[in-house]
Parts: sequence; C-alpha cells; structure tokens
Amino acid sequence: MKKRVVALVLVLLMLVPAIASAVTYYRVNTSSLVVRMLPEDDATKLASYSLDSALKYTKKIDSKWSYVEFIGGKEGYVQTKYISKIKSYSAWVTNDDTPIREGVAYNSTEVGRLARGAKVTVLTHGKKYDYVKSSIGYGYVMNGWLSKKKVKASGNASVPAFKPNANYTAYVTNGSRVVNMRAEPSTKSAIIMYYPTGTEVNVISHGADWDYIQVGSNKGYMMTRFLTTAKPAPTDAPVTPTPKPGAYTAYVTSDNGKSVNVRKGPGTGHSVIFKAPYGSEIKVLEHNSKWDKIEQNGKTGYMQNKFITLSLPSGYATPAPGADTNPKPTATPFQPYTATVTCPEGEKVNVRSKPYKSSAVMRLDPGTTVQVVGTYPKDKAWVKVKIDGKEYYMKKEFLK
Repeated sequence: MKKRVVALVLVLLMLVPAIASAVTYYRVNTSSLVVRMLPEDDATKLASYSLDSALKYTKKIDSKWSYVEFIGGKEGYVQTKYISKIKSYSAWVTNDDTPIREGVAYNSTEVGRLARGAKVTVLTHGKKYDYVKSSIGYGYVMNGWLSKKKVKASGNASVPAFKPNANYTAYVTNGSRVVNMRAEPSTKSAIIMYYPTGTEVNVISHGADWDYIQVGSNKGYMMTRFLTTAKPAPTDAPVTPTPKPGAYTAYVTSDNGKSVNVRKGPGTGHSVIFKAPYGSEIKVLEHNSKWDKIEQNGKTGYMQNKFITLSLPSGYATPAPGADTNPKPTATPFQPYTATVTCPEGEKVNVRSKPYKSSAVMRLDPGTTVQVVGTYPKDKAWVKVKIDGKEYYMKKEFLK
C-alpha cells in the first residue's frame, strides 16, 4: 500500500512539467501495449494500444517505466522498451484518394483523403502505419503510400472527410451558368442534373471541395465553391436547359477509351448482355446512385453511371444530323501505371506466374507499390505487373 501511495505522489508531481514540455512523438513497437495507472506490473490497466499507435512522450520515471499521453486517448504508465522514437521528416503521397485515418486499422474513421503529391510531415514511422501531419489534419497513413522522394502532384486536392448531418439551406451560385449535381464527389462522375444560380438546396454533408446535397427528390454531390448560404441576386441571363428527370440521352465514356459492359442487373455479379462502345449514344431510362438502367439499339440493361456522361467524351465531335452516333473507338495502346496493393482484410495478396490456379510466387503486403504493365486479354479481372524486372499476374481488385 505504501508503495502505491508513493507512486501516486509521483504522478501528481509530474503532471505540471509534463504539460509544459514540448511535444515529442513516439510509436508503439509491440503488438499490444498496456497502459497502467501506476508504474507497476500489477497496477490497474487503463487501456491497450496496437502496434504503430502514436503517443506523446512526457517523462521517463525510471529504467523501466515512462509516463505518456496517447493521441486522442489515455494518459498513464507504459514500459519504456515498448515505445520508439524517430526524427520527423517530410514525405509525399504516391496515390490519389489515399485515406488518412484516426487509428491504426483499415476500418478506422477517416480524417479525409490525400491527393497524389501532397506533402506531409511524418511524426512517427511504423511497421505498417505512419502518424503524419497533413494539410487536412493529423492521422495515420499506410506507409506504403508515402515516399521520401518528392512525387509529382496529380493536380487533385486533398479532401477532409464530410461533416455528417450538416442540414442547412444553401443556394447555387455561378452567374449565368448552371452547375452540375453528380453521383459521386468527382468531376468524372455521372451528372444527375444541372441547376441554375439561385436554386435552393439542402446541404446534407459538407466537405472542403464537395457537398452532398438534395434538391427536391434528387440527391448528389456539388462542388462547394458553387454554393452559398446568402441567397444570390436573380439573373436575367439565359441558362443552359436542364435535362428532364425522366429518360434522357447520354454517352458512354471510359478512362481507357474501351467499351463498357452492360449487365442484366445492377451489379458486377450479373451477366454481361453486351458492350457499349466508347463515345456511343445511349438512352438513360432510370438513374440511380451507382447503376443506371440504359437502352442502346433496342437492348436494355444496367451500366455503372461513372461511365455515363451527358456530353460527348474526348475525341468525339458533335455528330451531324443523320451521322452515325455509335462510332467505333480508336484502339488505345495500354499505358503502364503505378498501383498500390490493397486488401479489405489487411492480408497479403498473391502474385502468380500465370492467372487463375498457378502457384503463388510471392505474397505482397497491403500498401506495396507495383507497376501495372498490361492486362490479360482473356479475363480483364487480371493484370500483368512488373516486379524487380520480371512480369507476373495479379487480380485487379487487389490494386488501387
């Protein structure tokens, strides 16, 4: 009992200098680190933290114990040998849409998404996760998505997570031009509707670059710079006509210029009925959040609306009256690109010498960067990757 009282006095004496000292970041270097109320092996357990969790080092008590403060969590005593410090350094994000999270877990709450080329300060470097300071806040990033060498920026912006339940009224503002409402927060996403300046909207969730909004029965995303809480003055200038909420004409688009699958039902598990060529005209019969029901040449089916645009895609001019509205796309050579290994369960991913049932030649950790150099003609679910100068195959679903 006397030993516990003495230890408690030490706690009280340490609190003031600990708060006043400069922040020094450490990381957990063991699979599970226990935080205790007192610097004793049998003291009350306050919490436990996983490998790579970040903490603020406050003061060393003796050769075995240190008093620490975990990021957004508990303060208490831990064994010093289970925490490590590194010197902070600058790093750059290697992929667009890289998640930065509140914790060291795949399903941890997102702080936001970082763009390729975004510069961060690495405060702790771990086995799998780094704790970083970024333009949109502090959080954990898988260190396979970070490089000490400067990465060329993609031109996209890092976006903080949406603020849920915003629920306030705003107005569209863009002079005489209409503003797009899209199915996803991306300029490449399908357009749901156009709205002119002065349209009243309800903001459901607010983000740095995109807001999730509702106008009437339509819900979608609109860029925040085109929304204001102050009702704009009416304009007499003409605006682009808005598409009707019913069936409307649209066109097929894709990043690689290839045809897009039209399926029997709204999901990749449904069989492919036919392929709609890049740039070809379709009729959207029913618009939904991800899959649209479409018609082309008398056949109906479902297509992901990220491949649907209301204007002719790049490489196609507006067709003249009577012209063929279903031109054949020009073959586009495959452009190699860099991708990152990903797995929702956090497990390693197989790399094979051939697609399908060939033996795995290696297993890659999530976050590993590979070069994608081609596709497998017989099955687009597989891609060819180059690792250490040799070519192998991987499932495309495990690359981001």
